[in-house]
Amino acid sequence: MPNYATTSGPLLLGYLFNWGLFGVLSVQVYFYYLAFPRDRRMKKLLVAGIYLLELAQTILMTHDAFGTYAIHYGDVSFLYNLQLLPFSIPFLSALVSCAVQMHYGYLLRILSGSRILGLTVAFFAFIQVTAALVQAAQDIVIDKFPLSSKSFASETVWLSGSVICDLIIAFAMTYILMRKDTGFPATHALISKLVRIVVETGCLTAVTTIVTLVLFITVPDKGYYPCLTMVLAKLYSNSLLAILNSRIRIEGVHSHPSVQMAAGSSLDFYGRNTAGHRAALPFAGAMEVGPHIVDVHNQRHTETWDASDDMHIIPIFRTRSKVSTVQDQDSVLTKA
Repeated sequence: MPNYATTSGPLLLGYLFNWGLFGVLSVQVYFYYLAFPRDRRMKKLLVAGIYLLELAQTILMTHDAFGTYAIHYGDVSFLYNLQLLPFSIPFLSALVSCAVQMHYGYLLRILSGSRILGLTVAFFAFIQVTAALVQAAQDIVIDKFPLSSKSFASETVWLSGSVICDLIIAFAMTYILMRKDTGFPATHALISKLVRIVVETGCLTAVTTIVTLVLFITVPDKGYYPCLTMVLAKLYSNSLLAILNSRIRIEGVHSHPSVQMAAGSSLDFYGRNTAGHRAALPFAGAMEVGPHIVDVHNQRHTETWDASDDMHIIPIFRTRSKVSTVQDQDSVLTKA
């Protein structure tokens, strides 16, 4: 009798985490296309391609989860069947991580002007995706868990290459952004925010990959490391979207009815009362009871709104943002 806590348990957690992170990714992709319709076509195609790969992975994992916990429920021998995991984990996960790392490598080349730095990131990204594809082929042949020593080399190279690539990206991006800090308050706040996001997302993927590698080496016969490999691709894609969407600012969420809109790319949330009048969220204290519709649109100029007692929103000032000597976050993240 197998120990289900170390076989089917970790796999179940991996499926659940994968589904949850796919939901988070779907929301991020929706807000990205809503807020940044003017981004470069290649960047929008990158986001769309990654999302389609993640969708395919989620469908494959749902098929495997249904087979394990529904069709073959109670069949102990089926717990060791890999099913479609060679396609959903090594193959699709490596493609997603490689696409994200290549994007960062191109961005580093643009920001630093160093072709060597960009090629270094691309080299390790190519190494890890190649090793993952080799492992996927080996897993198809093995078709049983544990993977034993036959795929040890390819798994190790795949995970190690990902860790090295993630660390290079995190440290290089931090160094380059810190060098661009001019000392002005606006620029310093912007750089600090970007550095924090890059370090957090880079360390998240790197630490997860390191833990996966350690578990694969120390307890290869347990289901612990497959649980983490199931979420690797979702961590990479969500990290990329988190950085892209960090340019979003939600306007109109203030405690005072007079709202000052800041210049830049933002999402502006409004509500509509039953009379059809638009009101900033949250509504004034004299809000009438009834259903409200949230209206989301892109805001790229400066506006001041004044809310009257009947919840009408009257624009009293409007001006286009002027060209500033301080480079804003939009230009930094859309430069590539």
